[in-house]
Amino acid sequence: MIQIQTHSVRPGQTLAKPVLGKNGAVILATGTKLTERYIGRLKELGISAVCVHEEAASSLAAPARDTAPSFQDIHDGASLQASRAAVADTVADFIGGDAILKRLSVPLLGQRFLRIYGHMLDYVSRQPVIMEQLALLHDKDPFLFQHAMNVSAYSAIVGFANGYSESQLYELTVAALLFDIGMASVPQSLYAKSGSLTPIEKERIEAHSIEGYQRLSELEGIPYTAALCALQHHERYNGSGYPFGIKQEEIHPYAQIIGIADIYDALVSPRHHRKAYTPGEAIEYLFGSGDTLFNLSFVKLFVGHVSIYPVGSRVRLNNGQTAIIASVDPSFVQRPIVKVIQEPDGSLVLYPYELDLKDSLEVVISDIVQ
Repeated sequence: MIQIQTHSVRPGQTLAKPVLGKNGAVILATGTKLTERYIGRLKELGISAVCVHEEAASSLAAPARDTAPSFQDIHDGASLQASRAAVADTVADFIGGDAILKRLSVPLLGQRFLRIYGHMLDYVSRQPVIMEQLALLHDKDPFLFQHAMNVSAYSAIVGFANGYSESQLYELTVAALLFDIGMASVPQSLYAKSGSLTPIEKERIEAHSIEGYQRLSELEGIPYTAALCALQHHERYNGSGYPFGIKQEEIHPYAQIIGIADIYDALVSPRHHRKAYTPGEAIEYLFGSGDTLFNLSFVKLFVGHVSIYPVGSRVRLNNGQTAIIASVDPSFVQRPIVKVIQEPDGSLVLYPYELDLKDSLEVVISDIVQ
């Protein structure tokens, strides 16, 4: 084993020791065969030296680690001040709000979860360094901030269902709030582009995971796991993600949970280039991605505890009927029992009747009626 400069590493060499980030978290494990992609990412992260097997080494020099590139904040002062106020208001609304309770499909867990999650958000609201990062997200795009709030709620629910301690839930919550902070540095013209991306543009956007890691790992008062989740939230269970293409248990569990919540909320939200998927379609996608893109056990926890159709919400069926969600089976959340209140011709149902979508496979929920 020998330590060599990262810029002297050649593709094909194998790590003799793991590459560690701050606080000792593993970024690349021992035995990883280095590729051009890995070497480039290590350079971007400011990793100046690695340990490889001696027979493959070509240099003995190993200078101290370089300082990570600085994060460029390009935000107007007045606009950012308005974002700070909006963030404070939204976080306050989330604390103890009914919107969080409606996201739970297991009502018995609701009040305890709501108390713990509300307590954590209250603590977050008093941490200037975290609130400032959320203001940067809001200033970039209010939707980006709202997405972070949603991902935080979904992730906390999964962590709660997985039996995490309150300290673990706090770390997961903060990580989920800040996982996309790197997007704040993406040029606005590229961030808002609705057409197809060039390979260079795609690479620039994907760099947000590394930029987020660099920023969060440099800030006092931010759990290191938040930086790690910023780096890994686009990694996938089968190794098809980025920036390193790591897989399975190499991905931090928090990052795996956040990745699921991120995809779900992105699918059910409208985008520049498409309309929103229905929650049922998004759940079908998650199930189909179990143990390929995502850890199936985490997918099951998500599906079993996140309410995609809160009881009492109004929906439209693909046959034209309008109905109200009557009850939800946690093991089959995309096919609840609904109470039909309006027929396709617009006529109101005098005596609303129930329809179990598990037994009527030809009928699906096509839209949520606001």
